[in-house]
Amino acid sequence: MESQVSEKPLIAPLLAFISLCLLLTPHPAPALDFHARVETRYQLQAGDNALDNDLFQYHFLELSFLKNFTFSWNGGVRKDLDGTVNTLTSGNVEKTDIALRGLPDAVNSDQSLEYRIYSAYLKYDIGRFGALLGRYCPNDYEFSQFDGLLLWASPFDWLRIEAFGGKPWHYGYVSDFSYYWAADEFIVGAGTDCLLLDQKLLLSLRYLFLRELTRRDALIGAPAETYLSSDHLSKVRLAWTPVPWLNAGIVASLLGPDPRGLQSWVYGSIEPWLLSYAVNYDMQFIDIADISDRLTQFSSFLGASHPYLRVSVDLTKSFSSYFRLGGFFDDMELELSYEHRQPLSEADRSMFNPQYDQFRVGTLVSVRGGWSMLLFYNFILSTGLENDLHAVGGELCKKWDKFEARLGSSYQAHRFESDYTQTLVRDSFYAQEYYVRLKWIINQFFDLSLKGSYENVLLSSLTGVMNDEVVYAPMTELFSEPRNYFRFDLRAGYRY
Repeated sequence: MESQVSEKPLIAPLLAFISLCLLLTPHPAPALDFHARVETRYQLQAGDNALDNDLFQYHFLELSFLKNFTFSWNGGVRKDLDGTVNTLTSGNVEKTDIALRGLPDAVNSDQSLEYRIYSAYLKYDIGRFGALLGRYCPNDYEFSQFDGLLLWASPFDWLRIEAFGGKPWHYGYVSDFSYYWAADEFIVGAGTDCLLLDQKLLLSLRYLFLRELTRRDALIGAPAETYLSSDHLSKVRLAWTPVPWLNAGIVASLLGPDPRGLQSWVYGSIEPWLLSYAVNYDMQFIDIADISDRLTQFSSFLGASHPYLRVSVDLTKSFSSYFRLGGFFDDMELELSYEHRQPLSEADRSMFNPQYDQFRVGTLVSVRGGWSMLLFYNFILSTGLENDLHAVGGELCKKWDKFEARLGSSYQAHRFESDYTQTLVRDSFYAQEYYVRLKWIINQFFDLSLKGSYENVLLSSLTGVMNDEVVYAPMTELFSEPRNYFRFDLRAGYRY
């Protein structure tokens, strides 16, 4: 298991780091302070003649000791109770059925009990200077988890400088620890944040170099080629807040010498009008085929798409000022949104890389007694696939003092899901979901939650799932037939 083997090389550096920081800390130690949470989760998935039962337990700990030290741990244990079983062939594990298989299944094909350490580090912070040692995922470096050292300094209130380096942490289960550490892999990065114009303008620069062991597929029947890839990621961000109701910014990034992406935004809230707005623009220049010969840490943020652009506008208006005198209604909101998505090249347009315009109108009403209701209507005009799509949905919610119940449905033309652990990377198109959610906060320490859902997906990406034979090669095709899934998720959490 990873928890037993993946931290041994960090013991000596950790001890040296602790000793150095102790010498730099002349103050006496205050009382020990810690926050911890253990969450146990059971998940049942069914669909496409497959059934999957998984058991998880997540552990979070934040421990403050001495005056400037913090230790943080975020990990989880997972057990696949039955693998992916074809319900039409009772008792047989369906090796070719990947409808319910994700990255954890691909890198742990024998379904053994596994423990993943998402982050585990010791932090030393004296305000103007700080250091961090361990497993960490730094902000704004595109899923760049690493085992190593991060240093930062703030010589002025308006300036922060940081740099880090170490071994890249692979998203999956490290089954061969000696192979992982013997490989000639490393990752280094640096960045700076500058607050200018009376802290109204933020300029951020990021640079990352990743040397990573990857695999390239060969001819059928031939062994895959293993080699070291090198990638450079650079990024510049400008964010401007001239007045409280306006925030605007732009982010431009390069992968090597080539443009990778461009994002810009304008959003804010006009309090006198009880109006919130947001305008977003996104463009991806790189085709996933450019790096599809390997699955690196840079593959996941591209999704299963060719170069594309996306524009969205969202408006929310509250009418709560009309109900200030009391009465049955507490609040009423009107939501309007528009989204346009298209490939940059007409030749890239397909059912796997769609072009559409989505219009949405919704209303949210809350009344006395903790009741609220959301209703929405989506109209999607697509090009080349189901030209007109209509969807109606909403949510009914009731809140008590310690209990909350939600019943509703959602609809999304395109959903890209990922998390910092990289165990979830999924694209889905034209997905309708019906769900029920219950949450019970028993006391300040213990809570329970349940979610049951049924989902119909017209298209579902295979970007984040693999079979057992090809562990590191990404798949960029999509299912071309509608898929129906049922999911049941039960969680219990305890805080210390």
